[in-house]
Amino acid sequence: MFIALGVGLLVPATSRLGRPVALILAAIAAAFLIAALSSGDPGAAIVGRWPRYEGLPVLLLYVGLLVAGARVLGGSTASKSRRYLGRGLCFSMLILAPIAVAEAAGLRPLGGADDVRPGATLGNATDLGLVGLVACLLLLPSALWTKNRLAQIGAVAAGVVTVASGSRACILVVVVCGTVLFGFKAFQLMRSGKRVLALTALAGFLGAAAVLSWSIPSVADRLFSTETVAGRVYLWEASLRALSGNAFVGLGAGQFVDVLPSHLSDAFARNVGTEFPADSPHMVALQLVSAGGLLFLLSAGVVMCTVIVAGVRRSRALPVNEHKLFLVGALAAVCGYGFALMTHFTSPGTTALVCVLAGAILGNVPAQEADAGRRPGKVLNSVRLAAAGLALMGAILSGVAASAELPMKSGTELAAKGDIPLASKEFEQARALRPWDQDIDLLAAQAFAVRAVTGDTTAAAAAVTWASSAVERNPGSMEALTALAVGQLGTGDVEAAWKTLDRQIERSPWTSEPYLLRGLAKASGQDAAGAIADIERAAALTPKPERALSILSELYVVSGQPEKAADVEKRLAQAR
Repeated sequence: MFIALGVGLLVPATSRLGRPVALILAAIAAAFLIAALSSGDPGAAIVGRWPRYEGLPVLLLYVGLLVAGARVLGGSTASKSRRYLGRGLCFSMLILAPIAVAEAAGLRPLGGADDVRPGATLGNATDLGLVGLVACLLLLPSALWTKNRLAQIGAVAAGVVTVASGSRACILVVVVCGTVLFGFKAFQLMRSGKRVLALTALAGFLGAAAVLSWSIPSVADRLFSTETVAGRVYLWEASLRALSGNAFVGLGAGQFVDVLPSHLSDAFARNVGTEFPADSPHMVALQLVSAGGLLFLLSAGVVMCTVIVAGVRRSRALPVNEHKLFLVGALAAVCGYGFALMTHFTSPGTTALVCVLAGAILGNVPAQEADAGRRPGKVLNSVRLAAAGLALMGAILSGVAASAELPMKSGTELAAKGDIPLASKEFEQARALRPWDQDIDLLAAQAFAVRAVTGDTTAAAAAVTWASSAVERNPGSMEALTALAVGQLGTGDVEAAWKTLDRQIERSPWTSEPYLLRGLAKASGQDAAGAIADIERAAALTPKPERALSILSELYVVSGQPEKAADVEKRLAQAR
């Protein structure tokens, strides 16, 4: 993204953003910064946190890419750049489509567990669907109204990527927007007397979407599943409770994952589960309020409305040509992305492309006219070159930071194999490459905690060391406290583990894992009744209670209560 921004600032501009849009973008950055400084951990909120690191640097990159999109793709003279973008997306979709289909079919060419939804090269399945959605809607007008074979093939490949992702929101948006575009094309064909061709085209699109969706078992299963939908509703309710007292300035970027556990409920735990803490409300409006407050949401909403108004006005004013088709596709892509985010979250892998397209829609001020009404050209060139230089520095720094993923991966693999000293060295190297990232300590602690569960006392000691550091940097992290408790139990420090778990349960009495671990701690302390009560509570607070019920059955057997053990075995059989 830094490299793209630098190039976008160095090439000759075809158009610029107007002053009102620039002021709104400045308000977005200011609202975000105020929320970050007001949060419980300003440093983490400003630089961003794992896994998406959407702090102030990335937000400024989003804003910068809006500017770059206007400079490179906006205006009537940028047709060559728009063609290059279309070709790039076509080739990208042709690469993604076979990988996505193979992943959806369970072949896993990129690796990964069988029970994890495929995400192709983007890691997250819905992110994959969003990229397919944006590419498909951008290319579809050109595919329908021109004889551009590459655009037609790219649009089909992008549609395949969207469906193969299994994201119902993305599939729905593509089907609805595609139906509108095909319907309009069919209407034009009918007016010209080509009724059969018109009906065939519209029916063919809907039929192809239906056949492709039902032909991939994993996608067909998700289309009729209500589990995720119900989970979203519970998450939104908890998110509203978490934001109720902080709506004006928000929580700050990256703080949601630590604030949410204190606002859960029994119903959330039973129906959604707390094994994988949510780091976003999975709704763009709530995410914006969480990251920057109501002013941040309002500023982003104004930008979105401006994009829609500008896109509709400018596309209506143009004849059917390359620029008009691009504007229609870009507007459909940006709006479709926004609708899909009503059940998802932003990430650099998807938002960057949308920011460029939004900038292309907004960039309608000819560069020469914009320069004439501003400061002298030399000053503007100096500012632009300075910004490009900062982008280059950002690319170097982010490249170094990204290289930390190599020792992180190596450390995780070594920890799983039991080579704890070497794994610790790898994590230390990662921390040296990314010293601002507090979540390296957390991720290292979790890697060692996984090994500690197998009885490796050396791994348990390492988990305590790294988790203690993570808790010191972020006392509110439930994940760090869990890793610390696992390490403490693994080293035999039951009393310390008990205190850590009490601290977690006091903060979030709806989280299953602390009850399970405290039950094990009580069992090792010969408190059978307390252990049974905690494990029962742990089983009641998760939609997948198999592990807790298995431990509970053993506790009943050990405590001389075979009848209750048999009852638990029946519950376990039903759960499986």
